[in-house]
Amino acid sequence: MEREQVVFAAKLVAYLLIIAGITMLFATIMYLLTASSGWSLYVGAILGALILGIGVTLRNLIKKLKLDIK
Repeated sequence: MEREQVVFAAKLVAYLLIIAGITMLFATIMYLLTASSGWSLYVGAILGALILGIGVTLRNLIKKLKLDIK
């Protein structure tokens, strides 16, 4: 693979992780508002925050290392 393709794939994965993390946190909040709290609420919040954090970190690393394609 070319360098540009690898950077594009990494950026795509980063943005998909960010979207998945936000969606998971939103679903957890909706579940909290409609149902009783339980262990699944904590697991959903922790996993959503982890996925969101990994996506943001990956995006920031791409920008910091100047791998971004202009």
